[in-house]
Amino acid sequence: MTATRCNGPLTVAAVCPLLLATALAPAYAQGPTLAVEDTMHTDVAQVLVSAPRVTLDEILDRVARGEARRDSLMRDQSFTATMRVLRNTTGKGKPELFAETVSKVYRKKPNLVRTVTLRQYERRPDRDSTDRMLDSDFSPGMGEEIVNFAFRPENRRNYRFRIEDRKLLGDHLLYTLRFEPRSALAVHEPSGRVWVDTKDFVIVRQELEFKQSPVPLFLKSIPHMVVERTHAGDFWVLSRALVRMELTVPVPKFGRSFDFGMAFSDYRVNAGLPDSMFAAPGSRGEGTRVRVRVGGGRRRS
Repeated sequence: MTATRCNGPLTVAAVCPLLLATALAPAYAQGPTLAVEDTMHTDVAQVLVSAPRVTLDEILDRVARGEARRDSLMRDQSFTATMRVLRNTTGKGKPELFAETVSKVYRKKPNLVRTVTLRQYERRPDRDSTDRMLDSDFSPGMGEEIVNFAFRPENRRNYRFRIEDRKLLGDHLLYTLRFEPRSALAVHEPSGRVWVDTKDFVIVRQELEFKQSPVPLFLKSIPHMVVERTHAGDFWVLSRALVRMELTVPVPKFGRSFDFGMAFSDYRVNAGLPDSMFAAPGSRGEGTRVRVRVGGGRRRS
């Protein structure tokens, strides 16, 4: 490359930058232009944060306290309960709705409960019987033992627990806990897993398994059972329960396998239900009792 002197008159000096750029252009056209970042760099030293992990016993204690607190804060409830029985849920047959009952339930602590039947349906009537296919018996209690039976202080010693998984959801953890009967002789007791929301330390979902049927003369097996909760205002409440069962002996007009489901919706909690809307005080304990009659059916208005 030859240097170009630019020290002549004004007109020549004005052309010199152009000549210099032309002479240097081939050198820069041989490859891509590399941009160099000229921003400031700051090195921050790493900080190791260590904290003791919550133990399994602490989680179980917090779940017991969270469930007790949830129960203590609720004074009254009203909700719509829908119960269904579907037959032919396994095999080649098409699932078929066999019976359905829809009720409006009102309950108030300590011992008031009222159930109003809104709709009943039974597919195949049994003219020789006046019994209902589905009978529900709701109690004034709101502890929902069907969800937390294994985690109650009086029952916890009968089960073995372990942490199966942890997941971060937003600003809190969701624990998955596995439980099973402590005794090898308790073959009829359920085992399963629960999902615990650490924001309130309450159980939001439960899956149950039965190694052997608790009533083998009637039920051959209970392959699967799911119980779920949902939010109603500031409270976690029961929203769905589904259990699949297989009968030991097929029943005419009904078959061998069926699904029994309960759905709860339209919750109102602590609405201040007056005592006057209850016909008479109840005298039942915790939970919800449902009697399923396997056999014929009928339709009522």
